[in-house]
Amino acid sequence: MKFTVFLSGFLLVFLLPNWTKCVDTVDIETLARIINFFEENYKRVDEDGHSRQYATAINVPMHQCQQNFSPARNNFLTQENATNVKNAINDETNGLYQGTELIAAGLKKRKNHYLHSESLLLNPAGNSPMTRLLNTRNDGCTVFYTFESPCVDSCLNAARNHNIINALENWKGHSGIKAFVFKNIWKFDIKKRDLNTKFRQIAARIPLYRCVTANQCYACKGEGNAPIDAQCLPPPEI
Repeated sequence: MKFTVFLSGFLLVFLLPNWTKCVDTVDIETLARIINFFEENYKRVDEDGHSRQYATAINVPMHQCQQNFSPARNNFLTQENATNVKNAINDETNGLYQGTELIAAGLKKRKNHYLHSESLLLNPAGNSPMTRLLNTRNDGCTVFYTFESPCVDSCLNAARNHNIINALENWKGHSGIKAFVFKNIWKFDIKKRDLNTKFRQIAARIPLYRCVTANQCYACKGEGNAPIDAQCLPPPEI
């Protein structure tokens, strides 16, 4: 945008920022297509055909999160091999894939418990797979997707060692488009009364979305004093 002023015989030209081109949020229709790409290429399924928990994160050129972009194997995450990703995240001795533009995780088995996929990708907060992914492109579009919402008792509990709150705070300072996305609400959290408060911990740092089908995502809101949108919470009990 150009602004011109004539003053005492001098021509002054000011170049002003073109704010109409400033895009800092993901296009929600494109986001739905990106999440569907994850589901088609990396989704974990057990031998009985049941879906299993996994998470992925990307750092891609900004235009790939903007309007009218349609991800496909020939134009999106082309340096990542889907078979390698799935093999890595299904191996519960490690459960982790670290690529060029994509990281992904399933579950990592410990003696008497599992490390959750969100924690595997986001911890330790200052030196995690997500930290290294963010460092690959300073102004890219970063999307974190988890099949099940982060659990209240561990991932969203600041008192627990494997919580993701500090990692989200670090991610908040990254330039470019950001989105934290989930599909289903973790089955053990469906009846938790404080889900609105817990999800707002995410929304206060990173824009939060819920994508339920290949064509439908919802902005969960929750910034400032706003509540989490009802579409991102369990339906009210009847």
